[in-house]
Formats: sequence, structure tokens, C-alpha cells
Amino acid sequence: MKFRLTFLIPIICLMASCSKEPLTEITVENASALGKDSVFSYTNTLNRDVMLALINDARSKGCNCGSETMPAVTPVKWSQRLEKAAWLHSKEMSDSNYISHTGKNGSDAGARIKALGYNWKTYYENIAAGNITEQEVIAGWLKSPTHCKALMNAKVTETGIGRYSYFWTQELATR
Repeated sequence: MKFRLTFLIPIICLMASCSKEPLTEITVENASALGKDSVFSYTNTLNRDVMLALINDARSKGCNCGSETMPAVTPVKWSQRLEKAAWLHSKEMSDSNYISHTGKNGSDAGARIKALGYNWKTYYENIAAGNITEQEVIAGWLKSPTHCKALMNAKVTETGIGRYSYFWTQELATR
């Protein structure tokens, strides 16, 4: 489903987030033009350690995704390639003022992940929008049955999350 965002309702942040090292932001017009050996810098305004801890805490306990009980599953590892794909999608949604799993060029998450050199067997994508914290975005995904099932899927072994402005994208995949 694709729709335009005319405004975002800010939610009071309970905790500041930061990246560990300052990075220079660049504009990438077409993520599919990036090859697997492409190098670029970006500013991802989230705390990777907190995100991974929250995800793996939920995965270690299991949870109810709507009416379906999801058992505990193994932890996921952070993937920089998945993070870059997620960040690029969040940036595109922010720059173009829309929220959708489909890119402006018609790409899906699988194509965006593959364009960055991640040869996946399985992938899922979660998106969100809002001025929210790491805890709030994970809690929101866990309250949504579809997003929760992706986050709790035993087949995925890696994740990467990108935040640009008020837009969040999580890629989950297995090579």
C-alpha cells in the first residue's frame, strides 16, 4: 500500500540515539546502480547495539504475533549490507514523502538488498514512520502481527535497520 505522508505526528523521545562514529552523508539517487563493491558513507541515526539487543531479547523469549504464538528462536547478527539497504530505502521515503515497501523505481526489498551485494535466500522488510525511539519502533513492530512474524522468523539470521529523518526500515534476511 502506497500513500503520501502530509505530516508526521512527533512522539516525545524517551531516549536520545546516536551512531558510534560520525559519518558523512551522501546522496544516492539509484540504489540499484550500486554494485556489491560500492563504498559510500551515510549517517544512520540509531543505536545499533540497542536495536540488536531489543530484537534478540524478543527472539530469545518468543511472543504472540496476533493470534499466532511464535516460539523462541536463535539471535540474529547485524549486517552492514542490510543496514545500508534499509537506510537507502528510508532516505528515499523521506526525500519523496511516502511510505511503502515498493521503491519509487518499482523495486522490492529483495532487489534493493541484492543490489548491495547481499545474495539472500529469504528476506523480510519492516517499515515505520514517526519521531520514535528504538524501543518504540521495535514495540510497534512486535504489536503488528505481520511485522512481528517477520522479526520472529526462525529462517532469518541477519538484520540491518536504517533510520533517516522520521523513516525506519528493517531488513531481515538469510544468505
